[in-house]
Amino acid sequence: MKELIESQRSYFLAGNTRPVSTRKKTLRKLHDLLLANEKMLGDAIYRDFKKSFYLTVENELSLPYGEINRAIRKLNRWSRPNHFRTNLVNFPASSRTVPVPYGVSLVIGPWNYPYMLSLVPVISSIAAGNTVILKPSEVTPHSSRALAELINSNFPRELFYVLEGGVEETTELLKEKFDKIFFTGSTRVGRIVMKAAAERLTPVTLELGGRNPAIIMPDCNLKMTAKRLTWGKFHNNGTSCVSPDHIYAHEEIKEDLIREIKRYIKEIYGDDPRQCKTLPRMVNEQHFDRVKALIDPGKVVAGGNSDRSDLYIEPTVMDGVKPGDPVLKEEVFGPVMPIISFTDIDRVVDSLKSEPSPLVIYIFSRSVRKARKRAREIPSGGAMINDVVLLFINMNTPFGGLGDSGMGSYHGRAGFEAFSHHKTILNKPNWFDLFLKYPPYRDFNLRILRTVLGKSFRNFWH
Repeated sequence: MKELIESQRSYFLAGNTRPVSTRKKTLRKLHDLLLANEKMLGDAIYRDFKKSFYLTVENELSLPYGEINRAIRKLNRWSRPNHFRTNLVNFPASSRTVPVPYGVSLVIGPWNYPYMLSLVPVISSIAAGNTVILKPSEVTPHSSRALAELINSNFPRELFYVLEGGVEETTELLKEKFDKIFFTGSTRVGRIVMKAAAERLTPVTLELGGRNPAIIMPDCNLKMTAKRLTWGKFHNNGTSCVSPDHIYAHEEIKEDLIREIKRYIKEIYGDDPRQCKTLPRMVNEQHFDRVKALIDPGKVVAGGNSDRSDLYIEPTVMDGVKPGDPVLKEEVFGPVMPIISFTDIDRVVDSLKSEPSPLVIYIFSRSVRKARKRAREIPSGGAMINDVVLLFINMNTPFGGLGDSGMGSYHGRAGFEAFSHHKTILNKPNWFDLFLKYPPYRDFNLRILRTVLGKSFRNFWH
């Protein structure tokens, strides 16, 4: 590990990643490699948790393709200096900031989207001019191996390398000196990563989980709400960091909402969801057992069946869920939808204000003005009105968490910024020099200083 990191640092310090044209060339090569090896990548992820080839292309590779294409188009603009006004004391001078890469970056990827959530930050890091060590999740070993074989045989290890391994390897990696760390995963592990980074004052971006609530107001479009909730909750078998975790449904429409959700489960996944090719399995027995334990058979109104030998849990809806139930004590991260009835929206909002900040909140209502008001009131990384999940794929806006759900943001330009340091450069000519800064300091100098800066002082205090 030390030799690998030092080789990347030497490669970076030699200036090999600085030219924008070189970064674009690297990104084009990555794009073409992914495109040419889709089948190999699809086969690997199917062996991990039976994700279909369609879903692999749709939600594992389409976003990296789009991120690469956008970076190539915009990189010249993103890399330009930004000019600023210079204060009077520094007159005459020009001020600018220049985005420069950090250096050697470490990207730690999760298992739920082993390609997409690993590659998107890698793309941002390369676009910004860094070298990258990618540590994919050991929970999806076939996907990890596929990435390692594809990347390590086609890129110089000094530029981009996939390092496989488990907790022990990650722990050793975090003991080394990096210039930037990007982690996607659980809040618990995020704290460990941040603590390790603090030892070396390494800047971090943390994309963590979140118990994302969905609030269903009585004036919502019931059929569209049910359809979008059903798709969003059970998409990727409920293992999306932006999945609606639990549903607050107004009692006026709760029964109708449940009826529509049950109808859409059947419409999307068929009479026997186990046979549906677009419903992946739980990733391993540990995660199967955890999610299965959250299901209260007495509160199940749809689904509830499971088969540990196949790591299968049927899309499940639970009604009558109360605070204190196990399913509300942790992020579900599986195909279980708990529904909580409410009558007073203010009490729901006050309750959410006191809980750890989710990654996203979802509000369904025909009154967009009121929904926006609630979205601003509830602390969260982001918010979406009248839909779910798709906030994540808007590459024109920053995406990130708040508090327990993360730190920093990425996607598009925000990703470039996450892996860049904005260095201020102030340029002063030699034809004038402010004599006031040199001793001896006389009363005359002080009077001039007060005259010149008096207005600034007044503005500062008042």
